[in-house]
Amino acid sequence: MTAEGHPLPGDHMRAEIAEQPARWQDLITQQQPRLLEAAELFRTINPELLVFAARGSSDHAAMYGQYLAHNLLGIPASLSTPSTVTAFGTELRYPRSIMLAVSQSGESPDLLDTVGAAKRAGVPVIALTNNESSTLAALGDVHVNLTAGPELSVAATKTYTAELLALYVVLTLAAGGSWSEIKTRANAAIEAANRVIDRAASWGKRLAETLQDADRVLVVGRGYSMSTAKEGALKLMETNSMAASGWSAADATHGPLGQVEPGTPVIALTASPGGRESVHAFAQAARALGGRTIIIGPHGSDDEDDLQIPAAGASGLDPALLPLMEIIPLQQLALCLALRRGLDPDRPPGLKKVTKTI
Repeated sequence: MTAEGHPLPGDHMRAEIAEQPARWQDLITQQQPRLLEAAELFRTINPELLVFAARGSSDHAAMYGQYLAHNLLGIPASLSTPSTVTAFGTELRYPRSIMLAVSQSGESPDLLDTVGAAKRAGVPVIALTNNESSTLAALGDVHVNLTAGPELSVAATKTYTAELLALYVVLTLAAGGSWSEIKTRANAAIEAANRVIDRAASWGKRLAETLQDADRVLVVGRGYSMSTAKEGALKLMETNSMAASGWSAADATHGPLGQVEPGTPVIALTASPGGRESVHAFAQAARALGGRTIIIGPHGSDDEDDLQIPAAGASGLDPALLPLMEIIPLQQLALCLALRRGLDPDRPPGLKKVTKTI
């Protein structure tokens, strides 16, 4: 804050990164009835298919939900294509399904049209938003409030991780998990994230000093970490006006590896046990091309570019909750790098908090 009480560049983003574990606690504490109601809908419908409707950062949360649905429920899950409805006017027929609509604002027109089309086809909707009075909240058969509180920075941080946790709780309950078990796991993630935040802040500041002239960054993960790769790249792109892309390590080997030149920063996410070997293999291939590899994962390293985060199983930490904390270093790096470059990550040029795509 300035002496007059006005926020300095990055003040909002810094505060919102730091408060994430507290907002997760709010979600678990305040939204238990809604979360249980959403899980009950699964028992009532017994769906053959799940459809996720989302845009932007919420779409990355939906990718995480897709993996969870497959691994916990053993049923197909797909990501909706809103343009099918808005650009082509197509009305789909669904098998016995549930739609999970994920949105921070709950007001994107194409998302609302997609949800409306699903409801006309007889599909019940679970809406997850950070705005209880939004249009999407009203459309949902069940609405879960993300309880993240006002998010003032254009770059989504706490709303994104709240979406991850809400999806985890709903789908774990739907798979037969108990509330006490979920609460214990959530508390383990909250404690681990509190340890990561400060460490990630100093790591991000140090790394930003040497990456300030980089014009591109490649982020790779796999399994649950693929959503983190996508979201982390988006945070770097929107706050730093740089070319950043996030990939599954399997896909990155078929093309994006070709953009690695000597000095290209390559951030490898190795927390998720599923697919970890392929992420390491990609990092080795990038290093052989001269890329500057940066590892965010559970295993220690003497390289100061790398950052160690808690491992799955440590203090009861569920592997499926690792994305809640592995995104934090990338949020911190985006913040620190933008400030190092003289940019305001709270107000990236040309971007708005709510994007109303049609």
